[in-house]
Amino acid sequence: MSRLRCAPTFKRAASVCLWAALASVFSLAFAAEPAAKEPITLSLISLNDFHGNILPPPGSVLVPDRSNEAGARVSTGGAAYISTLVQSLKQLNPGRTLVVGAGDMIGASQLTSGMFHDEPTIDILSQIGLEITSVGNHEFDKGRSELLRMQKGGCFPKTADGSAGIVGVDTCMNQGQFKGASFQYLAANVTDHKTGETLFPPYAVRTLGGVRIGFIGLTLKETPSMVTPAGVAGLQFADEVETVNRLVPELKSKGVSVIVVLIHQGGETRARTLLDKSCPGFSGEIIKLADRMDSAVDLVLSGHTHQEYVCFRPDGKLITQSGSYGRLVTKVDLTLDAVTKRVIAKDANNKLVLNDVGVKDSTGKLLAVPAEYTTLQRDPAIDQIVRRYGDLTATIADVVVGRISSVLDRKVNAAGESTLGAVLADAFLAGTSDSSYGAKAAQIAFTNRGGLRSDLSSSLTVTFGQLFSVIPFNNNLITMDLTGEQLLRLLEQQWEKPQPPGGRIMSVSHGFSYTWDASQPEGAAPGSGHRVVTGSMKLQGAPIEMNKNYRITVSDFMASGGDSYNLLKQGRNLQTGELDSVVAKLYFRVKGVVNAPVLDRISRLN
Repeated sequence: MSRLRCAPTFKRAASVCLWAALASVFSLAFAAEPAAKEPITLSLISLNDFHGNILPPPGSVLVPDRSNEAGARVSTGGAAYISTLVQSLKQLNPGRTLVVGAGDMIGASQLTSGMFHDEPTIDILSQIGLEITSVGNHEFDKGRSELLRMQKGGCFPKTADGSAGIVGVDTCMNQGQFKGASFQYLAANVTDHKTGETLFPPYAVRTLGGVRIGFIGLTLKETPSMVTPAGVAGLQFADEVETVNRLVPELKSKGVSVIVVLIHQGGETRARTLLDKSCPGFSGEIIKLADRMDSAVDLVLSGHTHQEYVCFRPDGKLITQSGSYGRLVTKVDLTLDAVTKRVIAKDANNKLVLNDVGVKDSTGKLLAVPAEYTTLQRDPAIDQIVRRYGDLTATIADVVVGRISSVLDRKVNAAGESTLGAVLADAFLAGTSDSSYGAKAAQIAFTNRGGLRSDLSSSLTVTFGQLFSVIPFNNNLITMDLTGEQLLRLLEQQWEKPQPPGGRIMSVSHGFSYTWDASQPEGAAPGSGHRVVTGSMKLQGAPIEMNKNYRITVSDFMASGGDSYNLLKQGRNLQTGELDSVVAKLYFRVKGVVNAPVLDRISRLN
């Protein structure tokens, strides 16, 4: 090291020399300090409510278009395209990216997956690279044992009549085996009533870039009211916030620096198109939950409501959801201080899974994809698997069962009716009131709104595959006796606790009608609601008599008290009918052309 030499001849020169010396000292001091470490960026890729849509789902989505203020419609989704997008997003931050989910990966699935008990979806998501997901309510559609089989593997058990559980036909399609999920299900708020143990681990810890991240996975506590009671027998569903806040200290004690909640509950915005990060009018249950979660929670990846959003809360929590059916995935980037390992910045963007199926206009011409979007190629390996299952189901899925004169969809009017719901209620009535039902044929049929999973809107020709996408649960129809008084109480249960705000209004078959009064309070205690107008219930124009028996048809899900229609468990003289999809298929075939009904069966006052 050279020495600084100064000649103290003049005061000014001495002063300059002194400052030079000081500068030299300080520069040496700072040079000795180690360079500041660069912040660490960790990435998550999230999806939710996939529902076994390994093939591109029908329909289109509206996205922003720089050349058209109205936006543009594009076709999105499909497992082979998702895989391509996921791999490309991983390459943006290699070694520091994790793929996670927020529930309902299976259940209410396409025929291509549902026909094989959702084994194709589990295999494909495993190969795409999903590592962790919370359970959702639909994971419980077929019960605890079947969900555990999805995790651990094994063939679907052979049914008593031999119609299902046949290796190589509908289960264990890969050399007679089904290995189960390579990803881990989490269920922090789902415990076994007897043992007190959670059904799956409550959380998972992963290390990325030297940072320990804790993932808490849970479903909405109302899950028991949304699935067949037998599916959740012996299980308890705890409060979501209490569960999260109880686990935060435990995760901290394990050296976790980042806490992510994977929760199957959600919200919605008033966004007109997808990809609107302004988060207009954000509302819903997820806000009430997230705002009460421990401040240590950095990120909430949500689901359930099939909405798409990226929203920040006042306390800094980031809440996201990627819509449904694999149309989008969410890319989250977390920036951390390299020393403290604390999050110093966060952002998220929903990414379109833009496929090459295309959208056609009214003349059959393909619409152009806006220049700002890139169409994805299919991942060949995943595409091969999808095509295999598609081919196996094609002979069934592609069969034309009938036609419709106009779109049948789930949009409800002010009274709560939809054209699709009304048609299916009519189909269920027709299928349980023929001569095979003897003297006790059905007189009224109901369908629950949650049982309808898709619209008939892509074509006026209806295939069985499209019909199965509408009612994918393979529910048997159940016909039973209810008195007029019980029928009234059933209708009141549409709005009584524990129904959500707005209630769950059932679609009703032609010939039955009633009026309800919106000025009467909803959310009444069970058995005390008074929204149905006295004397308004009628069958074929005749008033319903309180002491008279009527034959009612519903799905076995509803008959067991699903969707909190608990009165149906009081039904007498139960008769089990065909599968709902089989009945609907026959109805469409017999009708030839199904017309959209006039929505005048349910009337609303005020």
